[in-house]
Amino acid sequence: MRQIWSNRMSREILLILIVKIILIFTIWWIFFRSSDVPSSEQLSHNLPGSRSVIENNKE
Repeated sequence: MRQIWSNRMSREILLILIVKIILIFTIWWIFFRSSDVPSSEQLSHNLPGSRSVIENNKE
């Protein structure tokens, strides 16, 4: 382990890997941590023009 820290390039690679892992975790935490999946009715209230598409599919 001591040899890894003594080489400058190894330290930079490890630092970059740590930063990337933190960034990936942050992106996951912001966008994908919630398991709530909205229903089609909830989406239709938020998307303009989608209500008519859902009503046509029900017929």
